[in-house]
Amino acid sequence: MGCCCSCPSGDDEREPLLQSDRKTRTESGPAVNGQFYEIQSARTSHPANADAVKKTDRFEARRVGVGDLDERFSDVAETYNKQHEDYETMKNKLQTVANRYKCPTNDSLSQCLKKIKEEHANCHISLEVKGYDFTLMVRSEAEIPNDLKRTQENITELSKAAKAVISVATKLQEMIDWLLKAEDTMTKQVEAAESRHQEQKRLVDNLKENLRGVRRAKEKSPKYRKEAGNLLNEAAVLSGITP
Repeated sequence: MGCCCSCPSGDDEREPLLQSDRKTRTESGPAVNGQFYEIQSARTSHPANADAVKKTDRFEARRVGVGDLDERFSDVAETYNKQHEDYETMKNKLQTVANRYKCPTNDSLSQCLKKIKEEHANCHISLEVKGYDFTLMVRSEAEIPNDLKRTQENITELSKAAKAVISVATKLQEMIDWLLKAEDTMTKQVEAAESRHQEQKRLVDNLKENLRGVRRAKEKSPKYRKEAGNLLNEAAVLSGITP
């Protein structure tokens, strides 16, 4: 029988600026030229009310009444929320594969690959890395099992999510730093843009809430990037590339 080879195909007062279904503009990720990240499987606990946690992790920008600032806060919120979504996808896809093969933990690509090879001993299985992309390659004399095909798809989705997390990280930090450094100036701009006391107070409160969201994004985004980097480095080592 011929050899089969498979690789994946590729409220009114708050006045939020963003809707959850808006798409984000992302910065293209550079190709990896010998750059890798320290291997570290970061174990993240999942609280019972995961949906509530995910909702609080999002940044909902509020209108501050100054066009340029509204646009900047909107851009940060879009970019951070998309990065957060990609991070959640990355974690979920790895957990899906880990659960399918009954891995001891759900955050180790190394354990997953070991279990996949054990489960499908009749297939030649390897991890291939090109730039920031990694795929699960399968060669077999017989037809490739459907669950292994699904695993290939999950690994490709995992790779795309990790790449997306990293691709916006630098630009996002630059956007965040600009806003935090301009806090005093922004407050004066918002106060000057509205003469009515109550409306002025409301807009300044919105500004303060936006800045809290920006600080939260500044804290969380590097963690997302680090975990994605660890995953890419782990994939590189498993493929035979030495940092």
